[in-house]
Amino acid sequence: MALTYELHLPVRRPADDVFDFIGTHYFENHPRWEREVVEVRRLTGGPIGVGSRAVMVREEFGRRSEAHLEITAFEPPRTIAFRHLGGPMVFEIAFETASTGGSSADLSVHIRAELLGRYRLLTPAFALNLPRTGRRIMRRLVALIEAEPNRRRA
Repeated sequence: MALTYELHLPVRRPADDVFDFIGTHYFENHPRWEREVVEVRRLTGGPIGVGSRAVMVREEFGRRSEAHLEITAFEPPRTIAFRHLGGPMVFEIAFETASTGGSSADLSVHIRAELLGRYRLLTPAFALNLPRTGRRIMRRLVALIEAEPNRRRA
């Protein structure tokens, strides 16, 4: 059974700045907003875009794990999405930004997760934890974006 989760938060920054932090600089910034992520190591060169791949190194409950991921949508300044490749779950996440005026934006996250094999037994616990974890991560993300210095665009 697939689980879905959505969260929408206002951000006191222009949509371009929000996307720059989450999308354009995803690989270096993700460990800043999710404490379980130790690093995100790029596997492909060139500018970030659809098909870019990386390894996300996570540490949870004292154990390190690696999750391979691939960017599945990259539409500046609106959308970045990715999916985890392999592992005990299907995990897809998309971040979307929308301008609400010159200096503010809405940030939405859409998650789809499905535990596989014997891990399906953990689905009820995962379903209970997903909203709490999602809110914690998104609040941290918004705080970091709002604390970033203004970016000048040419």
